[in-house]
Amino acid sequence: MPKDKITAVIDIGSSKVCTVIANTVDGRNSVIGVSNIVSKGIRKGVVVDIDEAVESISQSLERAERMAGCSVSNVFVTVSGSHIESLNSHGVVAVSHQDAEIGEEDVSRVTEAAQAISLPSNREIIHVIPRDFIVDKQDGVRDPVGMSGIRLEVEVNIIHGSATALKNLTKCINQIGVDVSDLIYAALASAEATLTDTEKELGTILVDIGGGTTSIIVYIEGSPVYSSVLPVGGQNITNDLAIGLRTSLESAEKIKLKLSGEGKANSVEDMLKGELDVKEFGLETTTVAKKFLNDISKERLEELFRLVAVEIKKANCIGKLPAGVVITGGGAETYYIEKIARDVLRAPVRIAVPKGVSGLIDEINGAPFSSAVGAILYGAKMSKETGRFGSKGKMKITGFLGKIKTFVKSLLP
Repeated sequence: MPKDKITAVIDIGSSKVCTVIANTVDGRNSVIGVSNIVSKGIRKGVVVDIDEAVESISQSLERAERMAGCSVSNVFVTVSGSHIESLNSHGVVAVSHQDAEIGEEDVSRVTEAAQAISLPSNREIIHVIPRDFIVDKQDGVRDPVGMSGIRLEVEVNIIHGSATALKNLTKCINQIGVDVSDLIYAALASAEATLTDTEKELGTILVDIGGGTTSIIVYIEGSPVYSSVLPVGGQNITNDLAIGLRTSLESAEKIKLKLSGEGKANSVEDMLKGELDVKEFGLETTTVAKKFLNDISKERLEELFRLVAVEIKKANCIGKLPAGVVITGGGAETYYIEKIARDVLRAPVRIAVPKGVSGLIDEINGAPFSSAVGAILYGAKMSKETGRFGSKGKMKITGFLGKIKTFVKSLLP
């Protein structure tokens, strides 16, 4: 009988903290616990108030554990923020035993060789993702284990971030008595839940629009080649609407969601001609022209996608993304976004929702939860592969030993 395994994820964003607990068996992930609460102490993807952040994370985890009927001792945590960057590196080693098969040890050595790059002391590696192996000048090898060869090379994509930001995030998790199994870049997680193998192979850019940031990851020939985070998100649209309507941020957010909801049921022509009923929000007027609201959000979205175009140019990927643009995250639900992205980027565009999990998915089946669902898929895969691909390979103290460590920490001054 296969043994069940619990995979837990905390998706920490600028607008929400989402905890998902899944039961993983035979490669299938069934969600058994979900919690989604308003984020506090997090701004633009980084911790700005540890006490408030700990409170939000603790509350979210407790609710998910209560629903799942079990407690967790370690979690995967998503990370974002404009401090995230990436670079590509090359590593080469001689195979340990000539005329013998390439083994796991050789793959580990060549990946470590590719990691031997000069990063500032204030930077920390989050992921090392092999893109392409080369065995005796034969390129295009996805997995060299078991092949014969003398010289092994690898091209890797290294995603790294601010050591301070990552330590503060980890500290928040540790303060609630839970260990961090691994940190997962939010856009990489979203890609697991939204991109198809064909899109990754042909070349595509995933744009995950969150509350305070927009995470970007570019795939070419099946592997990531570039990552970046823009300090712009859905909250910027809300701020603009609040200023334009002279109302509170809470009311502006509700108006934005109502406009997006009506936009799904009406054509563009009807939306631009009609009036939106806003008497429930306490504005000076009872209705607002939908065109006025659309013009405000359109300006901000055009600015966002112009920044995305700049990132595509930085990645040297102009003309290399035939699969186009995939948009997900909470901001993907903004009305008119698909057409604006298509006009600015001049590429095919689709809005993506997460797939790949079953169980209690009613609360997490929308675009805002792509990174949380993707982190479950990524975390389950990493646990199975023992961190060989994509992980920075740090050993974690989990379970009973982790609780002892947390208890001892609490006794120290």
